[in-house]
Amino acid sequence: MDYFKGEDLINIELLIKDNLDFYAHIDFNRKETLQEHIDRCNKYFFKIDKSKNIGSIFKNFEDLYLENADKSSKLLFRKLVLNTINFHDIGKINPKFQSDKMNNKILNKELFEGLGSKHSIISSIFYLDYFIEEIEKYKDIDKSIFKKLSHILFLNSYIISRHHGDLSGFNEFVDSFHEDYPGDTSKVIESLDNESYKEIYNKDVSALIKKLKKKCSNVRKQLLKNNKEESIYIYTYVKLLFSLLVACDFYATTEFINGLEVDEFGEIDDISKFYDIYKDSKIYNSIRSYEEKEYKKDKDLINEKNINILRTEMFLDAEKQLGKNLDSNIYFLEAPTGSGKSNVSLNLSFKLLEDNKYMNKIYYIYPYNTLIEQNIKTMRNIFGSNEDIFNNIAVINSINPIKIEKNTVNKEESTEEFDYKYYAKALLNRQFLNYPMILTTHVSLFNTMFDNSKESSFAFYQLANSVIVLDEIQSYKNTIWTEIITFLKGFAKMLNMKVIIMSATLPDLNYLTDAVEKTTNLIENRDKYFNNSLFKNRVEVKYDLIDKDIEELYEHVKNKSFSKRKIIVEFIKKQSAYDFYNNLKEDEEIKSKIELITGDDNSIERQRILNIVDESDDIILVATQVVEAGVDIDMDIGYKDISKLDSEEQFMGRINRSCKKTGTVYFFNIDKADFIYKNDLRMNKEFTLENKTMKEILINKNFEDYYLPVLNALKSSYNQSLCEFNLDEFFSKDVGGLNFKQIKSRMELISEDMWSMSVYLSKIIETEEGIVLDGNEIWHNYKRLLSDKKMKYAKKEVKLSEARSLLNYFIYQVKKADITYNDRVGELYFIEDGEKYFKDGKVDKEKLITGIGDFI
Repeated sequence: MDYFKGEDLINIELLIKDNLDFYAHIDFNRKETLQEHIDRCNKYFFKIDKSKNIGSIFKNFEDLYLENADKSSKLLFRKLVLNTINFHDIGKINPKFQSDKMNNKILNKELFEGLGSKHSIISSIFYLDYFIEEIEKYKDIDKSIFKKLSHILFLNSYIISRHHGDLSGFNEFVDSFHEDYPGDTSKVIESLDNESYKEIYNKDVSALIKKLKKKCSNVRKQLLKNNKEESIYIYTYVKLLFSLLVACDFYATTEFINGLEVDEFGEIDDISKFYDIYKDSKIYNSIRSYEEKEYKKDKDLINEKNINILRTEMFLDAEKQLGKNLDSNIYFLEAPTGSGKSNVSLNLSFKLLEDNKYMNKIYYIYPYNTLIEQNIKTMRNIFGSNEDIFNNIAVINSINPIKIEKNTVNKEESTEEFDYKYYAKALLNRQFLNYPMILTTHVSLFNTMFDNSKESSFAFYQLANSVIVLDEIQSYKNTIWTEIITFLKGFAKMLNMKVIIMSATLPDLNYLTDAVEKTTNLIENRDKYFNNSLFKNRVEVKYDLIDKDIEELYEHVKNKSFSKRKIIVEFIKKQSAYDFYNNLKEDEEIKSKIELITGDDNSIERQRILNIVDESDDIILVATQVVEAGVDIDMDIGYKDISKLDSEEQFMGRINRSCKKTGTVYFFNIDKADFIYKNDLRMNKEFTLENKTMKEILINKNFEDYYLPVLNALKSSYNQSLCEFNLDEFFSKDVGGLNFKQIKSRMELISEDMWSMSVYLSKIIETEEGIVLDGNEIWHNYKRLLSDKKMKYAKKEVKLSEARSLLNYFIYQVKKADITYNDRVGELYFIEDGEKYFKDGKVDKEKLITGIGDFI
């Protein structure tokens, strides 16, 4: 039975004078009537509802927020939601909008004087006025439900008012009802207080309009009284409906302008299409063979020497736990580095879609682009033989260009028309994440969840009925761990999401919340794996160098190099890495290959280095923290400057990865890491390897003993200077009060570095495939695209995305300084002769310091 019913749509044509023509869009000589646009928007709402089962999400909100409501009030709620889309553009009957924007000269051009050609706020007030009478009926029946329906009414009206902009604070909307506030709402109300609007609008609004001012203020006060869970439900509701409105509006407008009707919204209609290919893989069949013959037999795995048996056991243990706890929304997968978490999570995500038929999308979220690169290669190995399936997997980040489905060519269409249609579709897919499986970064996900911009909100509705796999969650800013898990639990409950959180060092995030939602640990017996010698003793930890200086460290590394081993040395500061690398290169006694890998390296250089590391048995790799996760290397000996205990464990995962030799890691303490991990409690000395207890924890893998005091410290910090205000105030005042800018600020994962600038060092680069990239040519092509005023918007955006992906090969971050540059676009500085800042294929640090400022 359909949740939303077409008969609940109000006939907008009956509300406006039928002797006048109103238009929504014009495109050269074509005009789209207001009713045609509204019909298209409504069509897309029902399409998305059918595709994404959106009705089930609003049913969740209905049950959670209107829990005691009777059937009639719930039906009214559904009607209010549906008509938010239906009413969103009725304000385009504004004669000034028709005259100025649609070249449609109708009477009473100055009706909404002071508003100009604005229309969203007029739509907002008309919506309020139309439905306020229906809600008033509940005033004497059930005051509690009356209040909540009033909340919904004003929130929907607010959403309509913002559909052409960002989500500003709800407070601003409320304030704009007051006559002494120079807001658009009061200007609309003032205009509707006279009789002239009846020349274009059939309904008499003057009697009720004065009630709106007081009612809106009451709604604000009541929203602030909601508890934490109710505040998150309201926040989720507003983000979801706003996302659906701007999506429907965008799809409808694109259909009129481009003639492009969208029928697919990135859902997985049949998970078996993916799962069957995965099940055909050698690894999967090996696991099932083991399951049939060996699994569940009583045996002690503590001394098992075959790592693949342990990986298989973990795969099957996690799958079994998932099957027993399908009613959970949040799953924790804590497993040692090198135990095959990615393969386990891939199977679990497929399993969740197989067992929950309403689910239709999978997100894999990583903290670093290098992890995305690594995992898309894995996906290619599994699904690459089936192009149709592999094309349904998309990488969404700033590095990868917008994905174009060139196999959708219709040769009968003119080339120009077709070109533009598929550019438009590619742009829509990126903006609304219309892909069944998405690999993206945690920053991208958090922008969708918490950024207040319209562009970031486009894809929020795509989170509904999805599986989200969060990798390496310990790398997220720990000052907002409590907020993250609290939001995730609320989102999961309302949006029908299933979240798998995984890491080798997984904090018990449940400890930070008082919510009672069921969560599941997918590895019931962690000691079965963490205490096995292959994981626990795979790497010998030594603290001999922790009190030594840089000279002693250098001599130690040099001596080890004579034994012809694969050695990695990781520094916190990039400058220290460069200095150490240069000293090694200049030392004629060292015969090993010497390479340097940092965040400065583009993907071509990084792959070149990794290939050398993979092929060499005698090499010293100097690195920064870029190697801790997402770089697939297997070294014999490691040296690391101490930072967070999580980072130490991640680094150890790069040593003796195959478990075929013996591995050793030496920790040293040269540079201070505080400047990187500002406000991170894990950098307190008591939580680092400067503390004897932490040294033991790292050796014994008892990370629970590490995280418990960290989590306790986090809990107590909410009432101290670390946070601007405590957690309860954040959820009641900002989340409950819909202060979107403050929410965005609080939930930012990466703080903007005001001390860095982007420099484009132009040179000639050759890719692994032998393609030559000319930095000058790429730069000037990018500038030509930017200045092209004739190219249609969608095509231009796709072309710019492709150009930006090439720009990334040449962009470096440097400390802000007065530099001599040849050209500039925004905050990107172009240096034509970039080659002179490189030495032996690596950036020349000293020249940069003296030439254009210090490299970060």
